[in-house]
Amino acid sequence: MKIIKEDLVKDCREAYLIGIGGSGMSGLARILKHLGLSVSGSDYKESRVTRSLLHDGIRVSIGQREAHVGSADLVIYSSAIRNDHLELAEARRLGRKVYHRAEVLASLMNHADTALAVLGTHGKTTTSGMLSFVLSRLGADPTCFVGSDMINFGTNIVAGGRKYWVSEVDESDSSHEFYAPHYAVITNLEPEHLDHYQSWENLQNSFRRFLAQLHHPGFVSYFGNDSVLTRIVRESGKPAASFGFTEDCDFSSRNIRPLPFGSEYDLFEAGFFSRTVQLSVPGRHNVSNSLAAISLLSQMGFDLDQVCDALWEFKGTKRRMEVKWQSSQFIVLDDYAHHPTEVKAVLKALRETGKYVRVIFQPHRFSRTEHLYRDFAHAFDDAHEVLLTDIYGAGEDNPHSVGVEWIADEVAAAGHSNVRIVHKDRLIAYLSDHPLVDGVMVFMGAGDIGDLANDYVASIGTR
Repeated sequence: MKIIKEDLVKDCREAYLIGIGGSGMSGLARILKHLGLSVSGSDYKESRVTRSLLHDGIRVSIGQREAHVGSADLVIYSSAIRNDHLELAEARRLGRKVYHRAEVLASLMNHADTALAVLGTHGKTTTSGMLSFVLSRLGADPTCFVGSDMINFGTNIVAGGRKYWVSEVDESDSSHEFYAPHYAVITNLEPEHLDHYQSWENLQNSFRRFLAQLHHPGFVSYFGNDSVLTRIVRESGKPAASFGFTEDCDFSSRNIRPLPFGSEYDLFEAGFFSRTVQLSVPGRHNVSNSLAAISLLSQMGFDLDQVCDALWEFKGTKRRMEVKWQSSQFIVLDDYAHHPTEVKAVLKALRETGKYVRVIFQPHRFSRTEHLYRDFAHAFDDAHEVLLTDIYGAGEDNPHSVGVEWIADEVAAAGHSNVRIVHKDRLIAYLSDHPLVDGVMVFMGAGDIGDLANDYVASIGTR
């Protein structure tokens, strides 16, 4: 991988995005439209996202046909698109400019006056959303690209100016190495995406290369309670500030107190009490995300009190403990957590509400499940009831016959007495037959479990 220095969008008038219904592609489509390009694209099925794009004036075709490429002089594809895709092959045959989504996004970001990149194993989306909202609230007029719709904005982008550019950056395929931002937030680093990197050391080296590419001198805000990440940042020699839960971090939290679907904590800077911070999103993991935003923005010269006050107004992002339905006693949530660390963090936050917690978890990818299934053993400790449904394959082959039973066996062997497999086609019926009238029900996973959450909420209205 190498830094994208060329302005890939320059002199382009019409962009066509293959796989436009994905979260990253839909955001890029909106940004390109904001920049003045005529934008269209295709996806394999109609969805809430494609309907939203149509509403925003972006033409979307369903299915693949060579003719869809039309007169587009810039064709963009996502990692989900195979090389034999009809439209991708046609664009190359016609000699059009053809780039991966990450290349175009990196090109746009690398030409911004002040670029802020957010990456790491967990917390990227919420941290990016917090930075986007706070900068907007403070009148900085940023352009922002986030991996999920921000509830405050109702979309996954903020269409602003070029002075500040905030982007959630995907490290799953090394494409973060395309970027050379001025500022970076690294939320944490765990051995993930090893199907791509092949080893934990290769993943660490990729982050070393990324840090070496920061605009000189650059600045990085990082999770100081991660020993591997701390070593990598210190080795880079880049100016940096750490955030975390212990006194040795430059920005730290103490005395975390749960609020009704939120939290508050005492903020310490360089070991000295600064102020109390209140958040409208719950959980220790969101405290960490807020510390990331605070540490970076304060180093950029923004007023600390204004930053913290704005954070209280941040309502979160879609599929991050998103409320789908609630009554005085019962609440239904949808959450993207799919890694054991994320699952554990969300369930711990929900357990702190004092309510009964039922989780419906859909594992994501056969390869990820095969690599991580043992790590799920204690991920569900804070749930009173665990329902596991079929693995979302995301188009992967399954040569080793990996099944959801692998996770179920680990959870049961670890001592959880209330774990059950309910296959996807039976899930809504099971939930109807076993209603929860007082507590929290959270649908969790990175696949299509959110659709099941919507189906369940619709079924509530028919009772």
